[in-house]
Amino acid sequence: MVSLIIPVHNRSKLLPRLFDSLRRISDCQVEIIFVDNNSDDNTCAIVQNFVDTIDAPGISAILLHETKPGAAAARNCGLDKASGDYVYFFDSDDELSPSMLSAAQELADKEKADAVALQVRYVYPNDHVAPRHIIHSTDPRRHLVANNFATVSLFLRRSFAQKHARWNESLFYWIDFEWAFRIMLANPKTVWLPGVWHKIYVHSDSITGTRYGDRADKIIVAHNAIEQDIRRSENTASRKAQNLLRALNNRRALYAGHIRHEGNKQAAYLIYNSIDCSVLTFIDRLRLPLLYRLSAWGVRGVWRLAL
Repeated sequence: MVSLIIPVHNRSKLLPRLFDSLRRISDCQVEIIFVDNNSDDNTCAIVQNFVDTIDAPGISAILLHETKPGAAAARNCGLDKASGDYVYFFDSDDELSPSMLSAAQELADKEKADAVALQVRYVYPNDHVAPRHIIHSTDPRRHLVANNFATVSLFLRRSFAQKHARWNESLFYWIDFEWAFRIMLANPKTVWLPGVWHKIYVHSDSITGTRYGDRADKIIVAHNAIEQDIRRSENTASRKAQNLLRALNNRRALYAGHIRHEGNKQAAYLIYNSIDCSVLTFIDRLRLPLLYRLSAWGVRGVWRLAL
């Protein structure tokens, strides 16, 4: 069985398309765990009606409530309640591919994997649809630079998730970036699910968001959490830790440049000045300004230079 965990907060207008996709789940025993996180509209009533009326083979649903603010706390609440062999976290404003859960479970069972990685497609406000880039690598350095795994990119064995994939409840932005980094640090046995799945909607009110400059303070907090993860998990003087910290610096330079390209010079400098100078090499002193400038000029694919 798969536990599908979905936090909800004031999503009453967007829930119908999610529900339609959930009703079409096929060939899989699924418990859907909704976790309301302090909604003050009629979201709870709409979700409860779905829970009470869902009538699809092999599918059950419950609604939980988590009062601590934030999607991280809501997801941890759902994880604590989950009873499936596998867990998968999904968002309330997106559309689930009906056959994905069964395909991922079958592959994980066959390969005895801790994690199944998958690619999804983004739907942008102008209705443009494009696959989210993903690198077929579990190297945490590549995740740092390329933001390789999002919430919906990883289907996890529950026993592994409970040990290594609880959510950092102190974060309210880029929580999936930090979450996936810790998962990669744990070195899960990972397999890749062929195909492109789901419709993930990018809009101004989504967790994904549209502009980074307005969230520079939250980006710095997320980067600092990653740095703390590295220092807790590794001897800081080790080559592995040094390489991870340098990869994080590359990311800081890239996003500083991206924010400068958006036109927010002050926020860009805040990000760039958060670079950890204690691990800089001569090559880094040349690379980081280059990454910043190219990103600020809007050069596409510049992140590949930082891998």
